[in-house]
Amino acid sequence: MSIKVVYFTRTGTSKRVAEKIADKLACEVIQVKDNMNWGGIFGFIKAGFYSSVNRKVKIEIVGNLNGADEFILVTPLWAGGIAPASKAFFETIPLNQIHLVVTSDGSSLGDRAGFRSVTDIPKNKKNEEEIINNLVNSLS
Repeated sequence: MSIKVVYFTRTGTSKRVAEKIADKLACEVIQVKDNMNWGGIFGFIKAGFYSSVNRKVKIEIVGNLNGADEFILVTPLWAGGIAPASKAFFETIPLNQIHLVVTSDGSSLGDRAGFRSVTDIPKNKKNEEEIINNLVNSLS
């Protein structure tokens, strides 16, 4: 089974988590970028709004998705929903090929239907390494 790790990030948290997972699995890391400026307090507010109303964004995939059977997508949770760029990624890969990893300050994803698996990494639990190790072990 071939796995690639894909991530979208606003603050760098999801990138850090994606790189840790990819390092442990010895696999490629691919970035999803969008055409938005999410910086600062206004970007934070806009991010929550876009997520809560399912506003679409255009994405660019920095890397090659070919050759993988499954994907681990690391994405932030914004206002209870998945970041719009990550939702756009779902249009390129079937959900049943995606292990979703959701980073947040303390919330967890409500709608988990269709994914191969869903793993929450809430910052307030302070157990990121343990959760990553459990995920990697479940895939090995």
